[in-house]
Order: sequence, then structure tokens, then C-alpha cells
Amino acid sequence: MALKPPVCRGMKELDRSAFALTLAVVALRVPVKSIGQIKTDLADDVLRIPKLRNVVDATTKTHKMVLLKPSISISLGEASDRLRALVHEHNWEPTMHDIHLAYDNWTADDILKSVLPDSSQAPTSYEQIGHIAHMNLRDEYLEYRSVIGQVILDKSPTVTMVVNKLDTIDNTFRNFKMEVLAGTQDFMARVRENDSVFEFDYSKVYWNSRLHPEHERLVSEFAKGSSICDVMAGVGPFAIPAAKKGALVWANDLNPASFEAMGNNVKLNKVASRVTPFNMDGRDFIQHAFTEYYKQTAKGSSSLAPLPRCNAGKRAAKPEDPIVIASRSFDHVVMNLPAIALEFLDAFRGLFYRMTGNSTHSGDINLPTIHTHCFTKSDEPEKDILMRACRALGYPEDQYKELTARVHYVRKVAPKKDMYCLSLVLPESVAYATDAEV
Repeated sequence: MALKPPVCRGMKELDRSAFALTLAVVALRVPVKSIGQIKTDLADDVLRIPKLRNVVDATTKTHKMVLLKPSISISLGEASDRLRALVHEHNWEPTMHDIHLAYDNWTADDILKSVLPDSSQAPTSYEQIGHIAHMNLRDEYLEYRSVIGQVILDKSPTVTMVVNKLDTIDNTFRNFKMEVLAGTQDFMARVRENDSVFEFDYSKVYWNSRLHPEHERLVSEFAKGSSICDVMAGVGPFAIPAAKKGALVWANDLNPASFEAMGNNVKLNKVASRVTPFNMDGRDFIQHAFTEYYKQTAKGSSSLAPLPRCNAGKRAAKPEDPIVIASRSFDHVVMNLPAIALEFLDAFRGLFYRMTGNSTHSGDINLPTIHTHCFTKSDEPEKDILMRACRALGYPEDQYKELTARVHYVRKVAPKKDMYCLSLVLPESVAYATDAEV
């Protein structure tokens, strides 16, 4: 028998007192010395309810009362064979004991299933960004959003504000409108990820904690001493861990709030010597970054100094050698704007021709690997993504299989919509094309 709180169907404002319940359960009076054995050996028989003790005082100090699950009757017919054997062996007498349950003893799932019209499901999932719980409530739950938000706040110890997404992500600045469902309004979040700290105003920038594995995966592909061009960098989830790993990063975002937060995070993580932030349109940044980087590297390779150490007072470690950055062009490009990033591939057509003035590839200039995040609804996702990339690059679509590329599945964002990352080596014929419009 699954224990459930009183049904409060249709509650719109949370009344915590409505979830009080008194219930009689079976208890065993056992010697104190046997308590540990019982809780270990009979774990499946013992009562387990959040914030409720399952061992209570008996009438004497030498004994305690062990409370059993509500599904077990006084006859112990529903108990385990082991429990019945111990009761028979030690002559433990079962008795009834009243327990008093309140709002604090129920989970968020318990409470919401007793409140909402459909008792088979409850909207208890959310993305946590620092102290903020971000929900995306379906329309049928909106009239209950006040009670839903308050329950999530009450049942989540590290959450101090619950918000609900009101519209889709704005493709320009990648943010969206939110309403505060419960808690103190404070959108300044602090998040730890990939050995880095990020601070930002969540109401003004884009952040998705579910992308943590993708941030980690892609950064793992950046070698020490590589150069990175992050076109849609946000607050720095790729740029800053890459810099800590030993990469030189030029990071851009069109959103002024993201640009400001990224600059602060660069300082906070002590990677200012390795990350240069920009606030430009993505296509303009691609042209500017590659051109300027090529000019700078004409003078020869550069190097990155070791990052400041945070071990003051400890014995000094052996000094690290500077990290040499030898490439004439960026080794990697990151474009994490899944809704439209593939379209930005057109900025690479003729880029190296404009950059160098040459229409043929010079062996001393490397061609970058471009990591482009995108969505697809296709039953053939790899083909769909590669064909769309070809169209943006001006590359023959019937030759898409000849691209040096791989398509990596990131996550499902909707029932028929998946996120992928296309990692594509810029084709020489595209990089040095002379027919591109500027």
C-alpha cells in the first residue's frame, strides 16, 4: 500500500495544514541492542517516511518501538519471512502505534498528485541554475502555478526562487521571459561547472545546465596550445574551461549582458591573459577575428603564461613552462546557437581568400574545425545536417559525404526535435572561394 496524503483536488493556493494525516501502523517492541540488526536486516519491512523517525521510545529504557510499513497488518502476514521468524524466535509482540504526518513528511510528487486534476503525474522536474529552479509548465498546469512553485520551493533545500518560462528563446539574445512562481526574486545566479565558476543575471542571458556534458565533451577535444574562436560564447561555458586547459580563446557574444558577464567570469576564473571577449554580430566577428589573428601570427608564434596559482602558503611547485600557440589560424571554431548557427557557415566562404589575398591554400595556414550546434527533426539527422551545412557553405550538396565531418548527438529537446553538434573541417574549396559576397 503506497502511503498518500489527503486528496486536496483543485487547490490553487497552498494550504500546508490540509495535508495532515494520522495513521495507525504496526510497531514491534524490541530490545535496544537489536535495533541496528533490525534496521539492516529488515529494511524492506521498516517504515520509511521523510522526516519521520521509524524508531520511537517504548515504556522502558531497555526497549524501543520499531515502526513497520503501513502495508503490514497486525498479523504480520504481509511481512517478510525473516521478520516473522525473528518475531517468533524472540517473542516480540506487535502492537498498533499512531503516527502523525504533516506537510513536511510528503514529497513534492506526493503533494502535487493530491492537488492536480490528474493524479497519475505531477510537474516536479526543473532545471536548477544556482539557487533558481526553472520550470517549463504545460498549459494545463498554469492555473495551479502558484501552488506548484511553492511546493517546489519548500521541497528543494538549495532553491530560493522558482520561475516559469513564458515564451520561446529569443534567437537574437537567447533569453526568454519568465515569471516568478515562488521565493525571493533574485536572478543573479552563481554556477560551478567544469572546474569553473560562472556568475550572471539569468533573466538577461542564456544558460542551460543540461548542456554541462556537452560543454565538457567539446572542451576535451581542445588540445593544450590550441586557439579557439567562440562565436556565440554566452557567459563563457566553452571559453573559460578551454582557457584553463591551456588554449588561447577569442570569445564573442552579441548580447551585451552576456558579454558583460563573460568579461566578469574571465576575471573571476583568472584567465584574462587567455580569453579576449568581444561584443559583435557573429558574422562580423568571424571576419574580424580570423583576419586580425592572421595578422598577429605573421610575427611568429605566441605563448601563454601559466595561470596564477591559488595555493598561497604552500610549498612552491615547479614553475610551469609557457604554452606555445603556433597555429596561423584558429584551430577550432565554436558556434553554439542551435536554432540558426548552421546559417552562419556562409561567413566562412571565401574567408581565407579575403584574409590572405590568395586563392589557393598555403601549407603553413591550418584550416579550422568548426563545431556547430543545431536542431533537426529529420528521420535522417546526419544527412539533414550535412545537407544544410552544404547549402550554407556553398558546397555541392551531392558531395556531402566527402566532407571531413562527424555529427554528434547532444540531447532531445522535444518529442520530435533533437540537438546535435556538427564538427566539420572547413573545406579548402570553401575557404579560398573567390565568388563569395561580402
